[in-house]
Amino acid sequence: MSARGKVAIEKGRRLTGSLLVVCVLGTALGVAGGAQAAGLVTGKQIKDGTVTTKDVRDATITTDEVEGSSITPVDIAGDVRGPKGPQGDLGATGAPGLEVVDFAEATLDLAAGASGVRTATCPPGLVAVSGGPAAAQGSPVRVLDNAPYGTVGNERRSWVTRVQNDSPVTVRVDIWAACAEVR
Repeated sequence: MSARGKVAIEKGRRLTGSLLVVCVLGTALGVAGGAQAAGLVTGKQIKDGTVTTKDVRDATITTDEVEGSSITPVDIAGDVRGPKGPQGDLGATGAPGLEVVDFAEATLDLAAGASGVRTATCPPGLVAVSGGPAAAQGSPVRVLDNAPYGTVGNERRSWVTRVQNDSPVTVRVDIWAACAEVR
C-alpha cells in the first residue's frame, strides 16, 4: 500500500472517531436538555387552548389536582348524566281548583263628571273570582273601588265596581265578573 493510501485510511479513522464522539455528545445533551426542559415548562408558558385531552394521559390528573370549582359542566363534553332511575311513587292529589265556567256582566251609563256603582252577579252555584270595569278605549274613567261582593266562600257570587267619569260626555261602562265552580 502506498503512503498516500495509508494517510487516507488514518484520516478516515480519525474522522469516524470524531463523528462518533460528536454523536454521543449530541445524544447525551439532547436527552439531558429535554429532561431539563420538561421540568421548566409551566402553565403560564402554555398558550390557552393548546393542550387538549389527547395530550393528557388517562388517569394522570385527579380531582385533588384540580382547583375547586374550576371545572364546570360546560367544560365537559358529552352526556354526564347517569342512567335513568326507577319510577317514583305517585304524588298526593292536589287541592281542588277553580274552573271559570261563565261570565256575568252589568252595564252603567255615567253622565259627565258623575260616579256610579254596579254589581255583576254570577248564576247560583258559581263564585265571582275576578272582575272589573271595561269602558270604551280612551274614555277617562277612574276606578274608585273594585272587589268581590258577598259573604265568604261559596256565597261570594258578585263583583262590585265603583267608577268616576272624568270626561265631558256620557260614558258606557261594562262591569264584569269571572264566575267559577269551586270544588
